[in-house]
Amino acid sequence: MKRRTALKVVALGTLAPPGFEALSKMGSGGAAWAAENYQLHFFTPEENELLDQLMEMIIPADSHSPGAHAAQVSLFADLMISTSSDQIKNQWRNGLKLLRQEAARSSLAEALAKAAENEGHPQTELEHFFAALKAMTINGYYTSAIGIHQDLQYVGNTYLPSFPGCTRPEHKAS
Repeated sequence: MKRRTALKVVALGTLAPPGFEALSKMGSGGAAWAAENYQLHFFTPEENELLDQLMEMIIPADSHSPGAHAAQVSLFADLMISTSSDQIKNQWRNGLKLLRQEAARSSLAEALAKAAENEGHPQTELEHFFAALKAMTINGYYTSAIGIHQDLQYVGNTYLPSFPGCTRPEHKAS
């Protein structure tokens, strides 16, 4: 078993709710987990669709890398929320309901913009939910293969046969 696979098994083991089958699908070629194998544990399919749209608005696809939708961040959120306290579960369920109600008055984009208005100092339940939504989106995206490898372009620890040091003249020791 590769070290990366072992780390995934350990990480999933600590996060997985009882009966979660992703652990049994780990293979020597990496995680066999994929969107088509994942079954929602907390969100309804409608809530997951809304969450996916919201997360894609927060981290959209661009010319540099795919967005939150392609990284399947809503499924990450489902797993994380499904293993959270009842208070957190209620916050997410109510937050999505508030966003859906606000979007019914205008549009989803306008509802998200309204939720983000006081991002630095949230006052309302909707604004507090936006802070949690944004944090979950960022955490999910930048722990995904797309976020790490395509957006951040992380290639892993690479072996350097020598370290030449800084080549800028002003940084050379006298």
